[in-house]
Amino acid sequence: MSNTTFKTLLLNLMVVCGSASAADCSDVAKVVAKKLQDAYVIEATATKLSQLLNSEDFLSNCSQQKSAESIADFMTKELNKIANDKHLSVTYDPQWVKELKEYRASDQDKAFADKRVLETPTDNYGFKQVEMLEGNIGYVDIRSFADSHLGGATLESAMKFLQHADGIIIDLRNNFGGSPFMVNTLASYFFDLDTVHLSTFESRESGQLTQIQEWTSPYVPGPRFKDAPLYILTSKNSASAAEAFSYAMKNLGRATLVGEVTAGAAHGRNADIVNDDYILTLPTTRSVDPRTNDNWERIGVKPNMETPSDNALNVAYADVLNTLIKKGSNNSKLHQWAYPLAKAKSSQYVVHPEDINRIVGSYGERRIYQENGKVFYQHSDDRPFEIELVDKEIIVFKAFSSARLQAVYKHNKVVAVKMLSADEDAQEFKRTL
Repeated sequence: MSNTTFKTLLLNLMVVCGSASAADCSDVAKVVAKKLQDAYVIEATATKLSQLLNSEDFLSNCSQQKSAESIADFMTKELNKIANDKHLSVTYDPQWVKELKEYRASDQDKAFADKRVLETPTDNYGFKQVEMLEGNIGYVDIRSFADSHLGGATLESAMKFLQHADGIIIDLRNNFGGSPFMVNTLASYFFDLDTVHLSTFESRESGQLTQIQEWTSPYVPGPRFKDAPLYILTSKNSASAAEAFSYAMKNLGRATLVGEVTAGAAHGRNADIVNDDYILTLPTTRSVDPRTNDNWERIGVKPNMETPSDNALNVAYADVLNTLIKKGSNNSKLHQWAYPLAKAKSSQYVVHPEDINRIVGSYGERRIYQENGKVFYQHSDDRPFEIELVDKEIIVFKAFSSARLQAVYKHNKVVAVKMLSADEDAQEFKRTL
């Protein structure tokens, strides 16, 4: 390779990666240190970060970086040795700087209005599904928290639909966050008229700390569920406002969390321009729980009952029914009917071909048979109904839930099946073939 060719390749590499110099490191560190000292949400940590950036050792090691990208990566890594904050980073991205400058020079009111258009009825303000499960258990799937003045009426409608439920399950497994105002509004439905301190919202700007307390409302436009068992489903994707709601309700002892540890995103952040090449992602706000004096940043919110997120609904459903059975209520019969099936589903039993072979056969005028890969139950010459094994014993009808079958075993062989009904006594049919 000729010297000319080598120099050309080296020049191209420097253009792609961004050239670096000791001056770059010093200049960037100075600006970042000032911004952190003025606005990083935890003041004591801000001081330590600023001192690090101004230290000789840091500047010496930083000046040895070979590219602008490596300077940004080095700074991010060193800062987080102290802050341990997944939202804190330095990024080399001249294009992002250019776009951010153009955005901030544009009509801010129009930009804000355009953003608000995203929160429209087209996504039902984050409310994906509302349902009454068997056993009189309410279920609501919320994918995002819209501002209360936008999504409040939809929340009210959902709560009114569930107003006669004995227990409530709120599904936040696919909720990436949203408005803290909706957190307060939603929480208010699960307490009485006495307001409850949910959290304190802290922010820093120009070295000044501002604290705003978040409380439940003494008024909600709909039914309250102050005594109903409340379960919240979480996953590793549950973040920000979804975590705020989960964290507060868990620490207040008002809800049982079921699922996975959440994302760990408790700090709000801004994108601050350092110079024409670098951006500082700067956490300036955080939520603080008055009971723990802490939050879930990086560590996430730990559920009361840990289980893979895809099984969280089954586990919560079974547990809320069991809780209601132990408590006793006017609907105990409904809870007792729904519980065995919910519990069986939560075990995630894998049905094997031999399990199906064991139940196939005749039971007097009734028979269970396989056809085209499906399993059917038929009484005499009546129309057959497709059935499905949930575990070795519980057999459900796909067309209805008011009845189900239960296999009776003796010495690992099915000797009878029972017809179970929510409203009638069980009938047992002994195997004849």
